[in-house]
Amino acid sequence: MTEKVDVAIIGGGPAGMTAASRIKRVTPKLRVVVFERSNYVSYAPCGIPYYLGGIVKELDQLVHYPLRVFTEERGIEVYTKTTVTELGTGYLRARNSDGEKTYEWNKLLIATGAKPKIPRVDGINLPGVFTLRTLEDGEAAKKYLQNVNTVAIVGGGYIGLELAENLKNLGKKVHLFELLPQVLPAVDPDVASLIEKELVSNGVDLHLGEGLKALHGKDKVESLETTKGEYRVEAVFIATGIAPETSLGDMIGVERGVTGALSVDKSMRTNVENVFAAGDVAEAINLVTGKPDWFPLAPVANKMGYVAGATMSGLPAEFPGAVGTSVTRVFSLEIGRTGLTEERARKEGFEPVSAKITSNSKASYIPGAGQVAVKLIADAKTGRLIGGQIIGKDVLARINTLAVLVAMGAQVEDAFFADLGYAPSFAPVWDPLIVAVRVLMGKIRGKDKYF
Repeated sequence: MTEKVDVAIIGGGPAGMTAASRIKRVTPKLRVVVFERSNYVSYAPCGIPYYLGGIVKELDQLVHYPLRVFTEERGIEVYTKTTVTELGTGYLRARNSDGEKTYEWNKLLIATGAKPKIPRVDGINLPGVFTLRTLEDGEAAKKYLQNVNTVAIVGGGYIGLELAENLKNLGKKVHLFELLPQVLPAVDPDVASLIEKELVSNGVDLHLGEGLKALHGKDKVESLETTKGEYRVEAVFIATGIAPETSLGDMIGVERGVTGALSVDKSMRTNVENVFAAGDVAEAINLVTGKPDWFPLAPVANKMGYVAGATMSGLPAEFPGAVGTSVTRVFSLEIGRTGLTEERARKEGFEPVSAKITSNSKASYIPGAGQVAVKLIADAKTGRLIGGQIIGKDVLARINTLAVLVAMGAQVEDAFFADLGYAPSFAPVWDPLIVAVRVLMGKIRGKDKYF
């Protein structure tokens, strides 16, 4: 049996559901069908570590909108626990508990997101070894952790760090392994060192420059072998990164870009007629380099989905790009980053110069004032701000301000004269961001100009 749909969307994450909602709002008569292989749509996998740590009490709290909002209020057809097994020109085949069915589509959006990178080592499929892609993964891990005392986390990126904090707060003994010489490679080493000190001071056993070789156990994982030794553990979380889930795009001939994600234009069109892609599966322009890049971040995915939905509805829309802004927390440290690191800047042909300062986050006489470190990076040849990292207290507003400046191609002078708000409860009269810019100006322009 074959059914005809106006728009088929594969993937019920941020990009897919935003696009579906936009299409139905603009063109409500269209039949829009979403296929999602998990049991949830519009969910936040980035919240799973906080569910494991008990901060989020119920799994359903990680769902932004219940399914009925999309099906009953917005008129979108949604098939959960449904896997698209075949994709061709103008059709797809989808399988669920009711069997397999063919759908003919006029327009298609691929919003399949990203998948975990799984190390090819012995024992990776043992019980007690987890990745955290779906809410079901989080649910299974939480049940397993009830009788576990010692946990290993393989990977020191965002998920690995958030897991380390939450599992340590549960009273678990936590080993964190990172192949690279630093945690969180999205920041520069001098900023990463502050995160590493915070982990160690909170009782995390940190293993840098130590790669996974094998996992051992009979009926479940019992030990972890690395390039430096073997450790007794009762559960292992694999957080070694993610990759765009492009397999369906490959079936239909969608071109991949330089990052390995699907290549799209600013309106989310692929090279295949009437086929679009958005979210973690697709590339976007880096506003600093002007080149295609990959930003597997929920805010970017939502905006790409919004543009895809508008375009597929016949409205002119473009996604200009992103600068990779992200923020997280590790115990008492808030961490924000945007734009390029110094190493990435050099690889991209810039001549990076940086300034790093530490200051009070508020007026020193205000209760709750803490320290915040600001590192800014500019191109010495042009004076343009190209990136930065902020760590400590009261980070969010400052990293968001910096993100806008970087995205707009601001010069260091533009940042220095930015009219930021001030009150003692929120910032010193010389905001740490402005102080860092002032130091950076001196390095770029010469002290005789401003000092």
